Amino acid sequence: MRTLATQVKLRRLIRAFAEARERLASEPFERRRVGPVVDRLLELAGDVRESWRREASLRPLEAPLDAYVAGALRTLELAIAGLRQVGADLELLRGDFETAALPLEVFMRGLDAEPALQRSA
Repeated sequence: MRTLATQVKLRRLIRAFAEARERLASEPFERRRVGPVVDRLLELAGDVRESWRREASLRPLEAPLDAYVAGALRTLELAIAGLRQVGADLELLRGDFETAALPLEVFMRGLDAEPALQRSA
């Protein structure tokens, strides 16, 4: 399975989330400026979801693995949306985001390595 496009988009989202969280934590960030930041992050998350949909349609995963990806993507989107809330716990949201995003990135790399692993087994 080829997931390179999704991996690139996911890494872009991970970087953008980290930058946004730093800005929110380090500056007295005005609430009116939070909305556009969250909107951009949600747009990037949508790009990841759409890219995954296209790549997975070429070679669908078994239901439990597909459910894992869907759950991880949902967690990413919920963590991003949480940034918009007044008084949001940025560290908790960062942890939720990273707990979903980083294993998902590794999982997708493993999907690309799968044919090589099958040949060597």
